[in-house]
Amino acid sequence: MPQGSGEHEPAARSSGAQGADGSRRVRRIRLRPAGRNLFLAVGSAVVFAVLFLAVAFISNWALIGFIAMIMVIAVLEVEAALRTVDLRPPTAVVLIGGLGMLIGAFVLGATGQLAGLAVTFFGILLWSVTAADDTRPLRSAGGALLITLWVPFLASFLSLLLRRDGGEWYVVITVALTAASDIAAYAFGSQLGRHKLAPAVSPGKTWEGFIGGVVVTMLVAGVGAPLLVDALSIGRAVALGALVAVVATVGDLAESAVKRSLGVKDLGNLLPGHGGMMDRVDAMLFTLPVAHLVLLAGRL
Repeated sequence: MPQGSGEHEPAARSSGAQGADGSRRVRRIRLRPAGRNLFLAVGSAVVFAVLFLAVAFISNWALIGFIAMIMVIAVLEVEAALRTVDLRPPTAVVLIGGLGMLIGAFVLGATGQLAGLAVTFFGILLWSVTAADDTRPLRSAGGALLITLWVPFLASFLSLLLRRDGGEWYVVITVALTAASDIAAYAFGSQLGRHKLAPAVSPGKTWEGFIGGVVVTMLVAGVGAPLLVDALSIGRAVALGALVAVVATVGDLAESAVKRSLGVKDLGNLLPGHGGMMDRVDAMLFTLPVAHLVLLAGRL
């Protein structure tokens, strides 16, 4: 039965109060209703996950192409949101530079990634000093730099993960742990949440949800990741799970802060139950670089 439907009645516990006839009055405990359309949200997440996994094991280039498509959609969503506050970032420059970062990171490693970032940066500056149809080019250039660092630059860390032997498994593990963190945080927060984590930015997030997400992600990482990649010890996998859960929350809060600053509810409406593509990948954009750095620290 759906949670919060009014038909689900878990075992009652006594409140300890006495009725007029001496009988004990019973207070029933009900699960809290979910704050979003859970069926649509889970359905969208499952479809997205199946597509991602299918592409991940076709070839590395197929996965890069899939991520490039996601990156283009996400960039256009953020660009459209910035235009609501009269910013006109040079989206073409960001998209071309972003593709350069994604491909350069896979072909040349960190050197290619940083070269793509530098080219994009100078392309934006060049546009800002030559734009004739924008009365506030520096502000628009700032918006373009925000998009560049937030979407294509962070996404390009997936290419650095893929360069490793068995890199597709590191990508799958990172994405799976990010999803586990999101699901666990939502489950614990919606049912047990009492203390607000960041009420000024995201009123729905709670410390209970955050802690639950971290603990569950650590358990999933410690049990599952070493089974998929022999080089990952249990200790390193647990550390990866903890950092992924923390940084996933930071990524989610970062997007919430941007949306609140722009006065928009979602950055898009592409995915039922989630909003736009950015609402689906906001946490993953932050967990990809963390996974790369954790593996780098462990010489993997």
